[in-house]
Amino acid sequence: MLDIKLKLKAGHTSERQWMESSRLKTLFWNVTYDCNYRCPVCFTDSGETQPGELTTEEAFRTVKRIHEAGVHDVIISGGEPFIRKDMTAILEKMAKSGIRARIASNGSLLTENILSRLRNATLTDSFQISLDTVRPDFYEKFHNAPAGSFLDVMDTLGRIKEYGFHTTVSVRVMPETLAGIPKLIDTAVELGWSTVTLHIPVPTRRFRDAFPSGTDIISLLRPVFEHFCDCSRTWLVETYIPWAQYHPVIKKLAERIRVVNRGCRAGRDRLTINPTGMISPCVCLDVQEAYIGNVKHDNLQDVFKNSRLCNLMRHPLDYGICADCPNAGKCGGGCRVSAFATSGRMDAVDQSCPVRRRMDR
Repeated sequence: MLDIKLKLKAGHTSERQWMESSRLKTLFWNVTYDCNYRCPVCFTDSGETQPGELTTEEAFRTVKRIHEAGVHDVIISGGEPFIRKDMTAILEKMAKSGIRARIASNGSLLTENILSRLRNATLTDSFQISLDTVRPDFYEKFHNAPAGSFLDVMDTLGRIKEYGFHTTVSVRVMPETLAGIPKLIDTAVELGWSTVTLHIPVPTRRFRDAFPSGTDIISLLRPVFEHFCDCSRTWLVETYIPWAQYHPVIKKLAERIRVVNRGCRAGRDRLTINPTGMISPCVCLDVQEAYIGNVKHDNLQDVFKNSRLCNLMRHPLDYGICADCPNAGKCGGGCRVSAFATSGRMDAVDQSCPVRRRMDR
């Protein structure tokens, strides 16, 4: 997913040169496909446990491999991570190796006991909770969740904040959710959440009821950006979209608020491990064509340094990607996931790029 973070509280950010060479620094680890919700858009197509998911012992060995690779920053997701009965034990094992955790969850299974253990025995420092709406009836319909789930998750968000975790809520930008984002921002301001993350879905896995491919969703978000800028408490906007700085709506937004374009580090300083141990460059590329190894038997640093797909992401011009565009050296030739989703090829043109759209007219 292509992300835009609306940040309400001051914290860490950087104007990084994201195309520069780097060591492996960050991992996304989707620990299970099992999920107690059935959301219409899901980049792992989660719902049920799949054959071959890592056992507890294999997960512990994965922590050891992560430590040996020199990685100290892991983003945990799923499915729903806390369906795994050993999730807290895995996080405690990570902490003993000095590995910090950030967790993406639907929040429904985060009991008081779990949050207390995570605060006291792990290096977990933030949660991103998939909220998508602040309408209880729509929340339960959208997530295929039981009645009363919305109020439970809102209580959980309050406890997350009370325990001192950085608190982010996220929304998938879809026809059904778009109109409600300003109200979600207002709720974030009122309750003191730190960030509202906008996920722009990319059609690689489950993509039901999303905007059609080719929709200029950034333009549709203009009223959301205006509302955010009008809030009583804002800090900045971060984009995680390679070509964001060239979009006219983002350019206009930068006239009102600080915009930091952090680009995409998939294959440049990060990899993803899926629930069965398969390794790919991007969290949205849980597809056979993108697998470059398996953590059960492959060295993470070797895979990162030597795989053709990571090399393609680091050096797009060497593969002829957007060679006719003067911006290619700065934006990496756009999003490889978007390119793959529309063409079936990792080295294809990213048709969602506004510069490319103008060139192809």
